[in-house]
Amino acid sequence: MQRREFSQAAAAMAVLGYQGAVAQAQGAATSGARARGIAMGTNLSGMEWAKPGLRRGLSSEPNIHYTVPRKADVAYLADCGFTKNRLPIQWELLQPMLHDTVANDTAKSLIGQPGDFHTGYAGYITGVLDAHAAAGIRCIIDLHNYCRYQDFRYQPDGSVIGLTRPPIRMLRPYTRDASQIQERIFSLAEGATLTQAHFVDFWKRAATLWKSHPGFGGYGLMNEPHEMPKPGTLTGAKSGEDLAIWPAYAQAAIRAIRIIDDTHPIYVGGNEWSSAMAMGSKNPGFPLAGSGLIYEVHLYLDAYSNGAHFDYDTEAAKHSPRAAFGGKAIHDETGYDRLRLATEWAKDKKVKLALTEIGMPIDDARWPPMFRRTVDHALQNGCEVYSWMGGNHWPIRNFPINHVPGWHQDKTLEPLVSGVMKASASLDKAMLFDDGPAHAPAGLPVTITVYARGNLARPVSLAVAVKGTGKLSKSKLLIPAGPNGQDSFVYTAAPNEVASLRYSRDGQPAGQVPPPRQVFSLSDPLAHAGASLGNLGEAALALMAKYQASKWDMADGYTDYVLGAPALDGQPVRAVADSGYGSAPGNAMEMLNFFNTDSRAMGSITLPVMRISKGRGQKSSEHGGAGCFGLWCKKSVPQAGVQANPVNRMPYNLEDAHFVIAAVSLTTPDSSGLVFQASKAEEAHASELGFVNGQPTARWLDAKGRKVELTGTDPLAPGKPAVLTLTSAPREQALRVDSEKVAGASATFAPGAFGQMLIGWGFVSYYPRDGFSGNIHAVITGKGLPSTAELKVMEAYLARLMAGNRLS
Repeated sequence: MQRREFSQAAAAMAVLGYQGAVAQAQGAATSGARARGIAMGTNLSGMEWAKPGLRRGLSSEPNIHYTVPRKADVAYLADCGFTKNRLPIQWELLQPMLHDTVANDTAKSLIGQPGDFHTGYAGYITGVLDAHAAAGIRCIIDLHNYCRYQDFRYQPDGSVIGLTRPPIRMLRPYTRDASQIQERIFSLAEGATLTQAHFVDFWKRAATLWKSHPGFGGYGLMNEPHEMPKPGTLTGAKSGEDLAIWPAYAQAAIRAIRIIDDTHPIYVGGNEWSSAMAMGSKNPGFPLAGSGLIYEVHLYLDAYSNGAHFDYDTEAAKHSPRAAFGGKAIHDETGYDRLRLATEWAKDKKVKLALTEIGMPIDDARWPPMFRRTVDHALQNGCEVYSWMGGNHWPIRNFPINHVPGWHQDKTLEPLVSGVMKASASLDKAMLFDDGPAHAPAGLPVTITVYARGNLARPVSLAVAVKGTGKLSKSKLLIPAGPNGQDSFVYTAAPNEVASLRYSRDGQPAGQVPPPRQVFSLSDPLAHAGASLGNLGEAALALMAKYQASKWDMADGYTDYVLGAPALDGQPVRAVADSGYGSAPGNAMEMLNFFNTDSRAMGSITLPVMRISKGRGQKSSEHGGAGCFGLWCKKSVPQAGVQANPVNRMPYNLEDAHFVIAAVSLTTPDSSGLVFQASKAEEAHASELGFVNGQPTARWLDAKGRKVELTGTDPLAPGKPAVLTLTSAPREQALRVDSEKVAGASATFAPGAFGQMLIGWGFVSYYPRDGFSGNIHAVITGKGLPSTAELKVMEAYLARLMAGNRLS
């Protein structure tokens, strides 16, 4: 199942408790999967992502090329009721030199001693186990190598041609000569390059090291054996593989582990990518000898069950033989049909089963019922379930199948897949949110949706009240029981007013409800502001609603997007919610920092911190320059045939009219870096607002290499608040400072899809760049080109906000 190859191929190029729940976990301890002792969780992906570029160059930096799961993310999963997770790891990073390698002193000094585990990477794994132990749950160590090992070619004298010491201590050595890299693979033929002895040595060392760890939950022997050598050969084959190779290697590892550890379960995958459909037919010799074995299977819901395609209609049209039985299109029972082959085999053989990978695409309402039916069947048959994919590596954020929490309305936004899994396991906890347009000119009706994230044990009834003279289509809402339920209403505003909508729990004990929201039907927001800007706040918000603009106010900064709290002075800022109008159901414009800084072993990156000035109490995020990783709103980019119309997407692309307004101050006269960037992580095109040596700068770079840069004439003095504005439309770009245009251009840019927005730094072509040195108070961005007068209102709004006058 090739979903990682699909997503990794590109990447190679380069405390407070959970905020009050709507429904507490009622009966979860005595009903559901946990009571039956069936483990459930997610794959904490991230530590296995470095392989494509490993040993070839500098693609081995933590938090860039791979990422270790954070303690907070593990604690959050435990708080949601999940009891065990799966940690994919990379063999080459943990054991960089196989035990019988003949290497010279230079190679050993750079790569490591034969067989030894890398101290740093092993420490990362131990840290993840520590986090699980602290949360009272367990973690499987999954060797995510597909029966392969990417190695150097060692010369007869033990040297590696082109072997190079990296410039940064945390990076791994590499060769400048690509021909000096080889892929070893399991084989039963004489001369095998990756032998049973290699495999056994690895697991003996791992068992010895972690068998007694309280967070350790089992051995994942090998992820997805596939395309093994043909009988008598030494290289992988697309067809005709020797199906006996993997069972022989697995049996050898089982025997070795059981000499050291007779307690923890051993998870045994199968040939053909551990496919659930192949477990009973493609693994000669299964079940294997040994105690405590759990057979792991994988399946996805797309036509080819590979987890790399997410558009329902495209998949349904494929009519793949794998889609269902008889070559039918995918349907509600597809996942169930696939898994049933494995559960019936396990029942017949009297063995245990685990579904260690399954993903739920998030962009179509027809996927969740398929997923739910599959997970229900798994749990009913005592089969463990682990979703694909959790973790906090940056490419995972808003990937089309993910188990990654977000942030909205100052609360953790539970991933959709989590709610469905909790429903299957009778885990009942959810939070309520709402979204919808706020611009209602001339009484235009707007639809507001109130939705749960998580699982509700029973329906939740809400009352909606309006302060205004418009009309509600209904004043009672009912969020149905079950996962991720929702209800909608229509509000038709009266002309020329600012209406306020409020929610309350109807006839039930007090509980969490979405925050109040405003709807603007002002005929002339500029006139509403007044000559003295007496109604500046309402007028500016009305304009943001008109352009569906997002607003990130650093005063709303939280210490984390899971289990966090409002940031105090000097505390890190990891989460800022959109307090404007750019978000929609399923598309929260969250600004997050999800990088792992749990210890110095993760690198030297720093985070933005909250600064609260004395006197007026103005709040801002302080950014420390080049090594400071700021905030990131990462989205999906449409891909024909894969994910044609993602819900999680940017409001604009490079060629579209767009604007950015930011309230900032500098710390030094030569402060530089990006205040805001809209871009795509894997490519170079971008729209940027920032500073170069204290001078305000706006910059655009398109996909064809056309670059436009506008620079202010005067540098900004340290400590002096300023409002910077970037505007762009075909043949019309401008840079404004404190409501005055200081530079302009008339370019037209080649189309370039954006997939992210960042505050305080940038990230393009797979690498971070231009961390800002200074303070950011707030940022507004939206699609379109506001008039000069409209810009002045929004700029004045940020100026007052920066001065400590809260207007919203």
